[in-house]
Amino acid sequence: MALARGFAPARAAPLRRIERIDALRGLALMGILQVNIQSFSWGAGEPLGYLSQPSGALESALYFLQSALFQGKFYPIFAFLFGVGIALQGRSLRRRLCGGPREVQRVQRRRLLFLFALGIVHGVFLYFGDVLSAYAACALAFLALATARPRRLLAWTYGFGALAAVSIFLPALLLGAFDSGGPSDQIPQALAHAHEIYCRAGFLTQLRQRLSDELWQQVASIPTFWPQVLALLALGTFAGRLGWLQQPERHRLVWRRAWQIGLVAGAPSALLGAAMSLARARDLPGAEAGWDDVVLGASSLLAAAYVAAAVYLFDQPWAAASVRWLASAGRMSLTNYVGQSLALGALLSGWGLGLGAEAGRAQLAAIGLLVFGAQVVLSRWTLAHFRQGPLEALWRRWTYRDARLGP
Repeated sequence: MALARGFAPARAAPLRRIERIDALRGLALMGILQVNIQSFSWGAGEPLGYLSQPSGALESALYFLQSALFQGKFYPIFAFLFGVGIALQGRSLRRRLCGGPREVQRVQRRRLLFLFALGIVHGVFLYFGDVLSAYAACALAFLALATARPRRLLAWTYGFGALAAVSIFLPALLLGAFDSGGPSDQIPQALAHAHEIYCRAGFLTQLRQRLSDELWQQVASIPTFWPQVLALLALGTFAGRLGWLQQPERHRLVWRRAWQIGLVAGAPSALLGAAMSLARARDLPGAEAGWDDVVLGASSLLAAAYVAAAVYLFDQPWAAASVRWLASAGRMSLTNYVGQSLALGALLSGWGLGLGAEAGRAQLAAIGLLVFGAQVVLSRWTLAHFRQGPLEALWRRWTYRDARLGP
């Protein structure tokens, strides 16, 4: 029990957990893993990796389903919940800190700097596709806006959302940035070489490749990914302030609109974009990203329907047990997110079992489900014995190490 007490500073009482929010984080973790595991052994190429050549019916069907239902659908949920967390934590800190708004932001900045540093370490040493550092960088910039009135937050949501749409559509529409002029039916040599390194080389040999992929991934994501994250942070903060997730029964119209937006705009884009992406992956894997990426970008709106459906289902009595299990994984989302990369490295990478060299798409999807299932069980055990997961405890100690908290 001494260790359990050491998992969180006694003077910084934890926020009252909202099981619905934790369960949504758990759901997002599961969806993100199904995308990450497909790209884990390929480096900074296609998010879903590449199809075997020639690809069979099962491989093609799974690629289509993963593209339509998973790719780009779960990181928006995480970013939205990140914004909700900023609002809830800010409210709690204002009640407990002896200082004013500056003290609140000082604590939140320290919290985000820890996340940024952890994201860099994670990206360089475990998985080039890290999003923690991007979330933290965007949140650090967003903190100055986080205390704005709800109407202003909604305006920022629209503004950043419009910027994200422009950053995705404008190059394709005006500059022809997606026209490589020479589409290839072969996987690019550099990516095939990266695949060989990740699947067969040792840990030290992979470091240079992973560092290169991490730098490319982070820099390339700034003009398109960051505006999306900022829009979702603003929307999540707005939702946290108004209680969309804390008291969804008071906001039925909001969730009905989210469901409608997801189905009317997100679902058709997901199906069309997945069909276009499958055609390119099957016939021209060496071609530059095209309009399929633009359409799939729009299909991220399907995440709104996912959240709306989850909010409704999580409140049903028959779903209570599933919610508790998902919430356990969500309460340890930081530990589990980094733990996923460690587990996938040990299973798929050349420094581990090297299964990525031979595993097909179906096998990888099954491995992803098994890894997440193990994380849910471990999370339940951990939280039965300790207050937090190990990375959450370290994060909390760093955040509150010298904060002046009230009684």
